[in-house]
Amino acid sequence: MAMLAMLATAFVACDNGDDDNESQSYKGTTGGHEWVDLGLTSGNLWATCNVGATNPWDYGNYYAWGETETKNNYSWGTYKYCNGSYNSLTKYNDKTNYGTVDNKTTLESADDVAAAVFGADYSMPTTADWDELSNQCYWVWTTNYNGQNVSGYIVYRAKSEGDKGVKVYADGTALASYSLSDAHIFLPAAGFRNDSDLNLAGSYGYYWSSSLDESSPRSARYCAFGSDYVGPTYIGDRYCGFSVRPVRRTN
Repeated sequence: MAMLAMLATAFVACDNGDDDNESQSYKGTTGGHEWVDLGLTSGNLWATCNVGATNPWDYGNYYAWGETETKNNYSWGTYKYCNGSYNSLTKYNDKTNYGTVDNKTTLESADDVAAAVFGADYSMPTTADWDELSNQCYWVWTTNYNGQNVSGYIVYRAKSEGDKGVKVYADGTALASYSLSDAHIFLPAAGFRNDSDLNLAGSYGYYWSSSLDESSPRSARYCAFGSDYVGPTYIGDRYCGFSVRPVRRTN
């Protein structure tokens, strides 16, 4: 890929410790953050770490949709873009009964925590990006990624057309041809924050997209998964604290 010749050689903020040549051939860094080429049609390069994480298996930080800072309490009362309730939205709204209408349905870069933390080369995935990742990669649930006792999905660059979109759940057996030496990212099951509580960590993952739910703008789109499912197009209240995994676009 042409952009491989332009890789930054700065400090790598997140590395999975895998030095195998096959895996390394699909890796690079931009702005000091590592990404992996998963062979996607879009050309998207997915970061190897969540925002706020040091290692791929770290949970990282949790953010309300459109906010770029962490906080101690996640609720409508503390949400940046409303006046205390879901029907008093002040930004990203296309329905009069939800507050001020601006017809914005995708996060602006100033409200995109991936861009704020990783730099302008990165952004939060759209719903379409999550859907592509779900449909074009080979997903394997694990409870012990890289010996770290962390649960989540290993998302591999598919080795064949028949492997694309395959999900190997907790009761399944992954193909022997896939190992951590292959190009992949890991999505830890980091749970979510509501009020001051961390919920379902270790069992489920919740990852924001940059896309508003236009039918009910109190909500935004996200990817959710557990040991027996992967859903790239869920909707949830914008105030919730979810994980964020940046992408770098090449097209």
